[in-house]
Amino acid sequence: MRYKALKLLRRFGYDVQRYGPHRDATRRLQYALQRQQVNTLLDVGANVGQYGQRLRINGYPGRIISFEPLSSAHTELVAVAKNDPSWTVIGRCAVAATCGHTEINISANSQSSSVLGMLDRHIAGDPNSAYIGKEPVEMITLDTFLDSQPDLVNVAMALKIDTQGYESQVLAGLNRWSDNIKVIHVEMSLSPLYENSARFVDIYQWMEDQDYRCISIEPNFIDPHTYEVLQTDAVFERAG
Repeated sequence: MRYKALKLLRRFGYDVQRYGPHRDATRRLQYALQRQQVNTLLDVGANVGQYGQRLRINGYPGRIISFEPLSSAHTELVAVAKNDPSWTVIGRCAVAATCGHTEINISANSQSSSVLGMLDRHIAGDPNSAYIGKEPVEMITLDTFLDSQPDLVNVAMALKIDTQGYESQVLAGLNRWSDNIKVIHVEMSLSPLYENSARFVDIYQWMEDQDYRCISIEPNFIDPHTYEVLQTDAVFERAG
């Protein structure tokens, strides 16, 4: 009977399974934040605030500092965060390896927007991700931003990076403040999806070289036709 019920539910696009906190990727992240006594999260590539909202729903009480380069998404992000006194939205900018100016490609689905050019493999996996325009944006580094925040000098922080292939550039702009970052939640691609983007193994090796250990990996972007996992979300925690 149970098998028939599950089969019927899946025909309608639903699935039911017993909930276990250890199987919940957000709960695993939360435990890492608690272990490292993190009370400030740098939310790089915040889009319209989905990540911050999910953390709040799961009980994260600390400070959130969000960065978003798209003007339309940034406007929505400000509206989402305005009633949360512990959620700060930085003026529209892209976080990069150096300070300056660039153009960001605007994706039809907003979330796939990137400074980098998109490859055909990405569009094949999600046709709604194709670029529909560009807009100029200022670039800053995490070091430059944090240098202007003296209240964070002795604070344990977490860093979330969702920048569609630009993750290595974000990390390259983090040097002077790297010891403060105790947890990193980063998107990594198993297949090349953006021009000149870092590979999964490159980011993983960087993390190990910086004395982080991987505590969680979850599929993120899956091709609905081939069932191939194209991107993952990984959480790294400072070792020791």
